[in-house]
Amino acid sequence: MDRDEKFRRPADPYEEEYQRQLEEISRIAGDTGGEVDLSMGSADDVFASEYQRYGTPPQMEGQPYSEEYMDRQYAQARTGNGNRQPSRSGAPRTRREDNGGVQYSRPQTKPQYGAESPRQNYPEDDMRGRNTARGGNDGQRRRPTRGADGERTGANRSRERREERPAQRRDRNSGQPAKRKAERREKPRASEELRFGTRNGGKVSVHKTRHPVRSFFRTLITLLLVLFIGLNALLYYYITLVNRRGRGERSFTSGSMDSKSVTNILLIGSDTRSEKENGRTDSMILMSVNKDKKTITMTSFMRDMYVEIKGRRTGGEDIDVWDKLNSAYVYGGAELLMDTIEYNFDISVDDYVYVDFFAFIDIVDSIGGLEIDITDEEAAGLEDPLGEQNKYLKQPEDTDCLDHGGKLLLNGNQTLAYARLRYVGNADFQRTERQREVISKIIAKVKSSDPLTINRFAKSVCSNLSTNMSRAEMMLSAYKAIFSVNYQMKTLRIPAEGNYSFGMHGDQSTLDIDIEACRELLRSEIYGG
Repeated sequence: MDRDEKFRRPADPYEEEYQRQLEEISRIAGDTGGEVDLSMGSADDVFASEYQRYGTPPQMEGQPYSEEYMDRQYAQARTGNGNRQPSRSGAPRTRREDNGGVQYSRPQTKPQYGAESPRQNYPEDDMRGRNTARGGNDGQRRRPTRGADGERTGANRSRERREERPAQRRDRNSGQPAKRKAERREKPRASEELRFGTRNGGKVSVHKTRHPVRSFFRTLITLLLVLFIGLNALLYYYITLVNRRGRGERSFTSGSMDSKSVTNILLIGSDTRSEKENGRTDSMILMSVNKDKKTITMTSFMRDMYVEIKGRRTGGEDIDVWDKLNSAYVYGGAELLMDTIEYNFDISVDDYVYVDFFAFIDIVDSIGGLEIDITDEEAAGLEDPLGEQNKYLKQPEDTDCLDHGGKLLLNGNQTLAYARLRYVGNADFQRTERQREVISKIIAKVKSSDPLTINRFAKSVCSNLSTNMSRAEMMLSAYKAIFSVNYQMKTLRIPAEGNYSFGMHGDQSTLDIDIEACRELLRSEIYGG
């Protein structure tokens, strides 16, 4: 293929119009011969700057200009690179003289995009407009080039990208494929919002589905945490109702029977009307909680035991006398009573809880009374203690008296009289047994009561108690009580049968006891050794 055929391309109506106008201009300029002179003459002075601007193509260096090359260069100067927009009006250029020279200009008319425009449907113009809008190459238009077959390769590549690879076009802003970005917009995300016409603009958050097992355990842990906090708050409220006496001065705290697994609390009951009055104690029960053996042992100390009372009086004076055990509280209060028990029976006692008998009435009434099986003799014997109690309660003396025995529901006043009954049965021995029975029945009924009843009971008990324990120690004891509700309940009496004898000291009858036998019984029953 020769070079003429190489640069030959299909006829273009626009270029044919250009050739016609060029011939007309050459004829007007006086060019002879019917052919157009393409040399750098007067007719093409106006285009000389264009040739110099674009220069000689590499393949034409060192060769003279040909007609085909001139035509191509002129067409590129007119339409290429988007820098100049050719006139589409088809108006001929006019000749004007300037300082002896001849220049040609085309009328300044707006391009007409009508049916008469020869290039109105050419895709190259559309591509050049798009390139300009995109701002490619720093705002300059890209100059199209021709391929070996004469077509503009830039336009061809644009058409190929539009027709053959539409899915791979990049978005101008994000640089992502347009098709992928459209798919992401169509597919809802968990963080997006669905609109259902709600009051807040129809925005409803889309949440991820939670695993049911994880949700269950998360809810369970939250409920347990709330329950734990609520229980602690309730316990602390009850503890604030307790009257704290503080820890007084102790003389003997070296009992050999001591263990971290055993907690000993001395329960003191008195018939005095005021906690500031040190009367004789009618009830002394040592409550021992053994967490290793899981047992609760209620040990009653007989009040008539003849023991050595050694320690300090309430005023601070030293005391060392022999007397009944219940006299220790009269001499030096709860501290001297604990010292006396620890000194004589060699068992560690550090804490106590005091309650007067008349507060005991409110405690029993808070749980609705107790069901107790009593004999006819015991029912008749309740008349004396009930008369004394009704006197202090400012009630008629025969209030709450019983005319027969049986399995009866006793209220607080009647239950207290039953616990104080002394002259029916085996005197004081049976009285301590009744007291342990009453305490055991109270604990059993509280276990089976509803929460409201337990709440009333706790308020009544705490508001009528006095103790030497701090609030932290009371919280710890409350936890131990909660975890020990199912422990085995045991009862014990000191002295046991065979470990005592009746005696007389001065003008009072006493119980003379075998101290070593009593110590051994406490060690085996409470500590298991």
